[in-house]
Amino acid sequence: MRLKEVFIVVLVLLSLLPAYLFYKYLEKVMRPRESLRRFLSWVLAVLGMVVVYTFLVVLIIKLVFPRA
Repeated sequence: MRLKEVFIVVLVLLSLLPAYLFYKYLEKVMRPRESLRRFLSWVLAVLGMVVVYTFLVVLIIKLVFPRA
């Protein structure tokens, strides 16, 4: 039981690395500090990334542990 909880935490922490790298990529490509329009589109892109990231992490955890 304890091993499953540790594995889920490790899985979430490992999945943060690609999310962080994609966040930095969006920040570099979209340059949100240059204008309000760029900032608002960056905010929408980051919010979309958070939704997709959360969905994928939960889906992967449910696939690995069907009764979690």
